[in-house]
Amino acid sequence: MEPMQWLPHRNISGGKIMATIKEIAQRAGVSTTTVSNVIHGKTKKVSPANIQKIENLIREMGYVQKMGLRVLNKEKSQLIAVVINYHKDFKDSIIGDPFYGKIIGFIEKYVQKLGYYLMLYSAKDTDKIFQMVMGWDVDGVIAISFSKSNCEKIYQLINKPIVSIDAYGELDAGQENHVLNIGLDDESGGYLMTKYLLECGYEHIQVCAGRDNGVDHLRYMGAQRAAKDFAKKKQKVQFTALGMNYAKRKESYAWLLQRKKPKAALFFLSDLYALEAISFFSSRGVKIPEEIGIAGYDNISYAEFSVPRLTTISQNVEQKASLAVEILMERINGVEKERENEIMLPVTLIPRKSVQPQHEEK
Repeated sequence: MEPMQWLPHRNISGGKIMATIKEIAQRAGVSTTTVSNVIHGKTKKVSPANIQKIENLIREMGYVQKMGLRVLNKEKSQLIAVVINYHKDFKDSIIGDPFYGKIIGFIEKYVQKLGYYLMLYSAKDTDKIFQMVMGWDVDGVIAISFSKSNCEKIYQLINKPIVSIDAYGELDAGQENHVLNIGLDDESGGYLMTKYLLECGYEHIQVCAGRDNGVDHLRYMGAQRAAKDFAKKKQKVQFTALGMNYAKRKESYAWLLQRKKPKAALFFLSDLYALEAISFFSSRGVKIPEEIGIAGYDNISYAEFSVPRLTTISQNVEQKASLAVEILMERINGVEKERENEIMLPVTLIPRKSVQPQHEEK
């Protein structure tokens, strides 16, 4: 008999205290060992009547097995680790970032539906993340914003199923690939937006990101390809590194403002940075899009409500999260399905009011 997973039918806030094994044993008129055996599926020496009685009491009294006991008994821990290797500084916490907050929320939603628990850990230092995943007996890992080589290192350290989201770069020489990555067609996103800005008649397009790295590099490569395909004689597409914290980005916004030219547009490879720039420019009397066009990437929820509403590239964050959980669960449960090691989800251009067609000079 397989060990059963017990979930509470009563919560503490409602005034009910969840039961202990001892209390269940007293109600059932059996030993604590017998109750423990039923919980862990060891029922060869337990009568069917007692099994039924104990299972009914577990449901009625709201027993929840402690995580630590599952690990000690060599059962599945029911824990999924979500680890994030972030590269920028956050004002408050990583949860405050609209993209990370949204994808973590969706992952938790799908993990909970399957009776699992989510453990979140984020750090710039990958060594700290390596130590965390080795220190906890998780059933699987979802790794977000890691290099592909570091995803493979996590797998080698714990030998547990791993799925990555938005992994970048290449594997190190000699590394095998055990980690499936779910990403975006980021190069196409950069291409679509830059093509649109060029077709609107913008002549000076600055592609702006914290730095030219990871998925931002792919997005910029798409922008360069669009420039090669569509830019006319006067049209130029260049890259500006903003910096990885707000103080440096603010200096970059001031620098961009000082060098503002007619028919200029700023294509930010993050909606968050685009919204920061809209606030910065608007507070200094710059009219958007009349004096400068601003576009973003990700289509976070705030993009639709900014003033003006932000032109952006949309990605389906929920699809990313649900697919990551689905594939991770397949691997945890030993289900073998033929899949490519890289799943690239499509992106969509969302034209709004922060960009407008430029008139030809007479």
